[in-house]
Amino acid sequence: MISIVPQPLTQETFAPYGLVSGLTEVGSLLIEDAFGATEDAQKPVLQVVKIASPQQIVVIKQLEAHPFSAQTFLPLDMAPSLIVVCDWNGTEGPDVATLKAFVARPDQIITYHRGVLHHKITPLAALATFAMAMRQTGRGGDTVIYELGEPVGVDPSV
Repeated sequence: MISIVPQPLTQETFAPYGLVSGLTEVGSLLIEDAFGATEDAQKPVLQVVKIASPQQIVVIKQLEAHPFSAQTFLPLDMAPSLIVVCDWNGTEGPDVATLKAFVARPDQIITYHRGVLHHKITPLAALATFAMAMRQTGRGGDTVIYELGEPVGVDPSV
């Protein structure tokens, strides 16, 4: 199994893959491109997901991409999370050698750019709730799954 070490999530390191936002003071926050999409994706979606965390090493066997829309995750429980992204290997799918893992602070909101390969968001608390926003076409193909040839392990405690 391939192993990668996560790094802290910053806007600078995450910029090729999306945006990092956070409300650090009293006020409001405009999340740029939270619903950025092609003309095909006209249906806005807001979904609340509750996710259990793996107890130790996170094993990644597949990645997903959303070809028509950006995708935004807001931690509702203020739980830290593991964010994993990957570059494309031309038209062949994920380039596993480029996998990157980040640890998002509890106050960080992430927006994946349209088409970015990523692993499902993984909370680093026992159980966490996230709000997810994106646009969909309503005819399928909004989430494309790519199986990895070899599993990748991430130890978020490193």
